[in-house]
Amino acid sequence: MRTKAIQVTAVVLDGAAATLSVAGIDFRYRLCCAFSGGVDSVVLLDVLDTLRQRFGYTLEAAHVHHGLNPAADKWQDFCADFCHRRGILLHAFRVEVSRDHPGGLEEAARIARHAVLSRVSCDWLVLGHHRDDQAETVLFRLLRGAGVQGAAAMAAIEPADAASGRLRPLLEIARKEILAYAQEKELDWIDDISNTDLRFTRNELRHRILPAIETRFPAARLTLARAAAHFREAAELLDELAQADAATCETCDGRQGRIFSRALLLDLNPARLANLFRWELRRLGTMPPTTARLTETMRQLRTASGPLCLSLGDVTCHSRRGRVWLAPKSQ
Repeated sequence: MRTKAIQVTAVVLDGAAATLSVAGIDFRYRLCCAFSGGVDSVVLLDVLDTLRQRFGYTLEAAHVHHGLNPAADKWQDFCADFCHRRGILLHAFRVEVSRDHPGGLEEAARIARHAVLSRVSCDWLVLGHHRDDQAETVLFRLLRGAGVQGAAAMAAIEPADAASGRLRPLLEIARKEILAYAQEKELDWIDDISNTDLRFTRNELRHRILPAIETRFPAARLTLARAAAHFREAAELLDELAQADAATCETCDGRQGRIFSRALLLDLNPARLANLFRWELRRLGTMPPTTARLTETMRQLRTASGPLCLSLGDVTCHSRRGRVWLAPKSQ
């Protein structure tokens, strides 16, 4: 039994080290671990603490107090004590979570958490998502009608754009292996009872739907995570196609974004045009519109003879004098 536990510990450490190596992490970088105090983040911070001598990076942690649970103050104290004992600087944040968000409390908390974590000054923000999380994300997004980009779910390495990059060193590790690691290392962690509340969609997927699927497909979590990798490959190919189409259709790079030839855009078939629009919207940092809205925009581009100003969520599609461009509504 002891040998098996040592093997699990090695699997977790080796898997995380492989991700750090591929990302090129070394002494030049400052890593900040998103640290809730739950078992996943406790294991992640322990792993990063164990590996930092090998890689030489600076390690910090960030805790977000959502103010939703009566025990939230104790959770923050736990995280502060954990980090103090290991000599890790902890950044603690309090956020206000909208109680009437259209996506529900779970989504509102996620948005608030990500917003504050995105402001942490570091080179890489390190997150504790694991293989079971990846499977749940794929299933959740497919059930909501996601396309290839959405079904690709999470990447282990997301290089920095304007802010810090994102690392998920445990993404190939199963939840049961993370628990085994925590038990072998005799780590303490917080058990948040809200994680079993089936009113939250993620919990319903985790505790009811996926176990039911596994009665017929025992390897469902593994194969869903593998499917995410296939979707990601396809998404990268679609991005390459969109970039090539943009270069072909572009007339100039305006102050507010690329400006395209309307005639060249309309030479693309509908699928390629939609792919180009979605790629350009992501490049502008906005969420893609609904399929219905995007389809209507393309229809009007093909049929209208005069100038157009069409809403695509936070972005407006302009067409005038044979040119088409996308710009934020504030511009």
